[in-house]
Amino acid sequence: MTTRREFLKTTAVAGGGLVIGVALPFKNAFSKEGEATAINAWVKVAADNTVTILCARSEMGQGVVMSMPTLVAEELEVDLNKVKVEFAPPGEVYINGMLGGQITGGSTSVRDGWE
Repeated sequence: MTTRREFLKTTAVAGGGLVIGVALPFKNAFSKEGEATAINAWVKVAADNTVTILCARSEMGQGVVMSMPTLVAEELEVDLNKVKVEFAPPGEVYINGMLGGQITGGSTSVRDGWE
């Protein structure tokens, strides 16, 4: 039986080649020195290896502001103190797939964010 970690590492390697090969081929001529590189709509990595994740859910006591950075730190194998959270702006990419809108409810924040 494949563990969750093995599955994620395998899919990250397979998908990572596509991300690097397709999404990051050009350097932005207008980016500032030391500016964070956006890997996708959710994750940015700065030159000092600080990881910033965008959270599209409201924190209403369910712990999404702590649980998402913890999961990201574990999967990227970085120190939790190097992971920061910013709230996502309105946008279609940040829609909750379980509820069909950029909304928080039904204890779906971590489950939907993890997917």
